[in-house]
Amino acid sequence: LYNILRELKGDEDFPEEEEPSFPLDKVKFVNNDDIMKAALERDQACFHTILSFQMLKAFVCRDMEGALKFTDLYFEHFMTEALRMRYTSIYHEFYEALITFYFMRQTGEERYWVRGENALRNIKKWSVHSDWNFKNKLLLLEAEMHYTQKDFDKAALCYEASIRAAQEHQFLHEEAIASELAGIFFLERGLHQKSQSFFEHSIKCYEKWGASVVAKRIEDSIRNEFGSDCMRPEPTDDLRLVYIDTPGEHDSKKRQLDN
Repeated sequence: LYNILRELKGDEDFPEEEEPSFPLDKVKFVNNDDIMKAALERDQACFHTILSFQMLKAFVCRDMEGALKFTDLYFEHFMTEALRMRYTSIYHEFYEALITFYFMRQTGEERYWVRGENALRNIKKWSVHSDWNFKNKLLLLEAEMHYTQKDFDKAALCYEASIRAAQEHQFLHEEAIASELAGIFFLERGLHQKSQSFFEHSIKCYEKWGASVVAKRIEDSIRNEFGSDCMRPEPTDDLRLVYIDTPGEHDSKKRQLDN
């Protein structure tokens, strides 16, 4: 976990670890039996937690093939009744849905839709126990679901509502994630000015969170997409969100997606 945080922060002043206790990226698994054996022999809870952080790191670095690899490991070895739910299961389900909805859009393979829908269903089930912890996560997954279904108006509402909920509930890195995904969504819809605002907000959130490497990746993406002079010197803290509540409360209202 320490090594993962060092990679996200990109701080060369961190002291080097000589022998990490369980460096997942240095363990060479030959096949799935070896993976399960390593989990059982070491510490299943430890393996589960490190898998969560590896999945998060791959996702925020937009290493989507790597993210899929880690969520596939989780899906195969931990999505069973025999293994009890852990706190980190919440995050596995959250990233499972984000990753599989993405691959459904990329490949059109129904199996990804089924997995994403199941993960979304679990988050929705758990959200009744804590609106504070789950509201922004649920809204972001609903945004990705609507995007996958090509219901673009509902997707736009959910992205914005998720960002505001994450902001209000102080989930800084999830505010950053939702902002970047909204930027990607609006860019693919051809709304470049709106997209850039979300990307810049994501950068600011990642910088505050301490993930300088991720912020730099998005900055580079913006420059590649919009040109080297596109970055505003001081992005504002808050986005101008048209609606901040759940989309169901605004279905009857007209909305302009771009200024």
